[in-house]
Amino acid sequence: MAEIDSCDRFWQANRDFEKYPFNMLRSVPKDTLAFRNHYLVEHDQTLFDREKAQILLWELWPGYQKFQKSKIESSKILQDHLLRNEKDPKTRHIFLESDHSRAGLNCSSAMFKMLLTFQQVEPSFLDYCFTFGEQDEPSDACLSHFQYDDALAVQDRHPFLAPLGRSGRAMRHSFLLRSVERDDEATWPWSIRQVAVYHSFDVVNGRTVWITVKGNDVIQKRIVDDTENLPVLRAAVDGSVTALFEAALATHLIYFRWCEENWRWFVRDVEDHIRGILVKAKTLPVDQQPHCIPSRINSDVASSSRWHRPSASFQVTSEKPGFLQSFMQHRRFGQTTSSSHIQQQRLGNNFSVASKGKPDDMHALEVFKYQDLQVLNIVNEKVEEGILTITLSIRVLADICIYYERLADSEDIGGATKGEFKEAISKFVLKVHLITASLATRKTQLESLRNKLAEGKTLFESLLQFRSLQVSRIFAEQGHRSAVIMEKIAIKTEQETVSMHIITFVALLFLPPTFVATFFQSGILEWEPSSTSIEQWLFRADAFKLFVAISIPLTVVILIGWWVLNYYGRSRSRMKFFEDGCFVPAASDAVMSPV
Repeated sequence: MAEIDSCDRFWQANRDFEKYPFNMLRSVPKDTLAFRNHYLVEHDQTLFDREKAQILLWELWPGYQKFQKSKIESSKILQDHLLRNEKDPKTRHIFLESDHSRAGLNCSSAMFKMLLTFQQVEPSFLDYCFTFGEQDEPSDACLSHFQYDDALAVQDRHPFLAPLGRSGRAMRHSFLLRSVERDDEATWPWSIRQVAVYHSFDVVNGRTVWITVKGNDVIQKRIVDDTENLPVLRAAVDGSVTALFEAALATHLIYFRWCEENWRWFVRDVEDHIRGILVKAKTLPVDQQPHCIPSRINSDVASSSRWHRPSASFQVTSEKPGFLQSFMQHRRFGQTTSSSHIQQQRLGNNFSVASKGKPDDMHALEVFKYQDLQVLNIVNEKVEEGILTITLSIRVLADICIYYERLADSEDIGGATKGEFKEAISKFVLKVHLITASLATRKTQLESLRNKLAEGKTLFESLLQFRSLQVSRIFAEQGHRSAVIMEKIAIKTEQETVSMHIITFVALLFLPPTFVATFFQSGILEWEPSSTSIEQWLFRADAFKLFVAISIPLTVVILIGWWVLNYYGRSRSRMKFFEDGCFVPAASDAVMSPV
């Protein structure tokens, strides 16, 4: 009667799959269920992408020698596939995927709840699934976690479901792991990705269930490939409980190796990105006393005052340490070997060597950019994320080892299989320890890089301060030289002003008599040659008219020309004001403008 009652409750729960997680056969605290159900309902639109629904099932059915693949694209197809009148497969892999780690899962909310109800997945697994879905930024701060809910003891066993081949005595646990995966299209080529895994193993008949939630198909392809090629996974076809258990342990290692394998390349990329910047900071000859080169100063300051976004791959062009060291030795000891000459040529992009062999003093100002400091900060943030991710992953792997070691000594696993389980667990734990040791090594490397980054940032900030001081000094020297030049110009101008005053006085002294003499000689006024009286003169009106007709228009033309030139000078001054951001009066303004 109890078995029939359990089956009835199970089938009723599947008919009410929309009520998940409230339709669990085992008792769970209601407040915990209410909280997770609220989050599941509230984030339905972001957690799932029903338009791209396609769940992949990879199953080994009794009587078959190979795994069968099924693609489920609707709730109806999934229901027909699960609620068939036959026992569960020996091994069932369920893959839930998405376009990327911050996109909705490729199923609907109904399909998701139907799966978890049919497999009676503990609601705590939802916490790991909530790390997926549409989101602008990664959440949960590199969280990795492990939890279990075994039903091995008689008093803790799940309901016995004979039609499905479920004994009710099963190992059940879930974990969330994170690792780095490369994405060449992203600004930073490495990103932290997560995988959520639920696992159930029936210790009586060996039936195994895996639910894998991943932002791509990396894990799915590996499991499909390994179940067809690895002997330990192919042995599960034989159907023995021990073979199925060993296959389950080997499947764990697929996830664990994914968690470890990319960290080596992550560390190398970090080294490559920071090496170029730190080498510049450590080997550049910054003891030079720069001299003012105004055009280069202006271009350098203008470029450094703008903050640029790092390039897509964060590539930083820099010199190799050996070249810089050889260059410095050449300067200090006067070496003139051919090798140092070649090295100076290869450093031509960053060093200008004068005819006397002196490096360009302005290089100390041109080589340092605030963009490099920004890159160091970004890389340092990625290193911190990597250290945290590895630390939490190591803890998860350690918890899983402790979990299985406890199972090996548990009295809940009895019979002839206990010894075989214990031997398989011992081998499994050794392999996990190797993966953990590799992760610990990568963590140590990243911690060393973090220390180098901290020292490099401190040095780089000091060099940037030195750079600012040098720029200030150059401008101060330039200002001093400008003041000296202006003083000389003022003295010379004063001398020339005195000369101009003298010239003007002389011109004013001789201008009236010259004008009168010229007017008398023009023929407008005539005296009789034989006359001795000053009053006997003749006024020629026609000559005077000709004089006026020529002089007045000519004067007007000259005045108009002067006005045009003056207006043009003012216009150029205004244009220079808007282009340069400062007003420099034209010569015509200074001389011709009325006061």
